[in-house]
Amino acid sequence: MPYDGAQAGRRRCHRPAQRPASPPAKSSGYLVAVIHPPTDDPVVIIQHEAAAHPGTLLETLVNAGLTVDVRQLHAGANVPAVAELGEIAGLVVLGGSMNADQASEFPFIDRERRLLAAAVEDGLPVLGICLGGQQLAAAIGGRVYAREVAEVGWLPVDVVRDDALLRGICSPFCALEWHAQSFTVPAEAAVLAVRPGDPGVQAFRVGRRAWGLQFHAEVDESILRFWLRRDNKGVARRDPALHARLTEAVPQVVADSRVLCRQLVENFVASF
Repeated sequence: MPYDGAQAGRRRCHRPAQRPASPPAKSSGYLVAVIHPPTDDPVVIIQHEAAAHPGTLLETLVNAGLTVDVRQLHAGANVPAVAELGEIAGLVVLGGSMNADQASEFPFIDRERRLLAAAVEDGLPVLGICLGGQQLAAAIGGRVYAREVAEVGWLPVDVVRDDALLRGICSPFCALEWHAQSFTVPAEAAVLAVRPGDPGVQAFRVGRRAWGLQFHAEVDESILRFWLRRDNKGVARRDPALHARLTEAVPQVVADSRVLCRQLVENFVASF
């Protein structure tokens, strides 16, 4: 389902289209299985800004038959209340150009962190992406820190621990990095993926069903081309050759990210 994160709206709810009933399957000696969505409750996505919309992630959730409730904070929506956690199937927190240490400028940061801590305690399926992953790390006692140089590029990531979220994903795999802060996690969290030679965490799990990611698997072409034009990490100034390579590689990065995102989201939904 196409989705334009720049469209106006305080909350956007997406429900799968009703499919016509299929005719009875003829007997062929094989078991005919009917796949149903794992839950009728919505998956709530917290979106911080128009330029960081859910992209392929939303498309994959809707195609799985799930109801999705996108809370667009930049358009006036609020962070869900802790009391709402019992009414949702899962929580996804996206990225954004703001940093996890800017709570005085962005009051939602503290509210979101409390929500994530409560979701982990309740055992709710959670997926944090970039800023969302940093927020999840901070909510469980991890450290978010400013990098000396922003990590930007289509870069290799090593899987260092088997986990249900990364099932079917090879190691190393390439992913889009676009962030100026990184994070570490406390001992009770399981580190799942790292960048070679970098102290930051790329993927982790805390509890049974809460995961944080540093990389962006959800990017579609509209997201990546906007980020390259805006260039809020100063790539064109600092490394014009890298900026040119990324601009040229947009179709391939988007295609490969789509495959990665679909696998991650299917694995995430399997935890519901």
